[in-house]
Amino acid sequence: MANDVSDTNVTYVPENKALASSLDWIRDYRIKIYHHTQAVSTNSKNAQSYYQEFAKEKNTDKVLDVSDLRVQFQIRRCAMYYPNQAVISIYNLSAETENSIIQEGYRVIVEAGYKNGICGQIFDGTIIMCTRAKVNGTDFVLNILAIDGDQFLNEGFCSFTYAKGQTARQVVNNICNKASSPVSLGYASPSLDKIVMSKGGAVYGQPKKTLADIAKTINGTWFIDNGKLYMFSYSDSANKVPSPYNRPSAVELNPLTGLLGNPQQVNYGVQARCLLNPKLTPYGLIHIASKYITEQMAQIGSYSQGITFPYTLDPNGIYRICSITFTGDTRGNEWYSDITAVDQGGNVMSMLTNPSYTAN
Repeated sequence: MANDVSDTNVTYVPENKALASSLDWIRDYRIKIYHHTQAVSTNSKNAQSYYQEFAKEKNTDKVLDVSDLRVQFQIRRCAMYYPNQAVISIYNLSAETENSIIQEGYRVIVEAGYKNGICGQIFDGTIIMCTRAKVNGTDFVLNILAIDGDQFLNEGFCSFTYAKGQTARQVVNNICNKASSPVSLGYASPSLDKIVMSKGGAVYGQPKKTLADIAKTINGTWFIDNGKLYMFSYSDSANKVPSPYNRPSAVELNPLTGLLGNPQQVNYGVQARCLLNPKLTPYGLIHIASKYITEQMAQIGSYSQGITFPYTLDPNGIYRICSITFTGDTRGNEWYSDITAVDQGGNVMSMLTNPSYTAN
């Protein structure tokens, strides 16, 4: 639970209603690839400067829509120290188009959902690598690896000073604005205002190290999602966390709204699969009634380990998303979201990446 204001006192608005008929589940999608039509040149011999210039959009660029072809994708979006990434496979492109993507492609956007329901963007990232393969003896496949916010995370550089008395929020704002590849600030925890620098200092190097240090200071997490920086404290109350609808909202998951099978309780929360839903976002909320969840048995270890009990299920059925994996095939059956979620306050998310933690 959140520490400042109990999340159980918040009235959540269900944002995922049951669709009227199976016809409303007809898929809708769009996959767009941005590529340069002219070779990118730079006066600098520095490889980092070249990559930053290569990732910038130019007036002469073209956008290639490959939605009419067979496209497979696996997209992982995460709220725990890992960059959002996508592996996208496009079948049977022409040789000319394939070469233009391999040589000059720099950005990919994936939108997915349903024609008469919700459809939205589930990934926007920088192309890192392309490989070409032949499968089934007849099909040629172009595989694309992309990362959301790659220029900021891996190629970005910060160099500025801060004065005594400045807050952590001001430092985070400066990182977003003064990085060599700046990003927008999607959300910054109110806890950042309480961290006041006792002396002046400097931020020099890749911004992700400083951001990780600040997140640890406020006992929280940070991540890049769709090109924006988010920094949360685990104690942030859900009614203070922004949502697309400007009110506390949780995506309702049940068999009528696309829940597949039975969610499984794990040590720190639940894992669930549902039909692909673009409303699901990292650190967003979902509601799953306990009657749909298969509870986990206690784990009996050695004499020294004892018995490990899983955390109890949330009494209100509200869980916070740690990570989502969107899997899709425009000519196949795969079209779903795999979710890992924890207690609605989010304060056990750090335990998922620390093997020294136990549930008891």
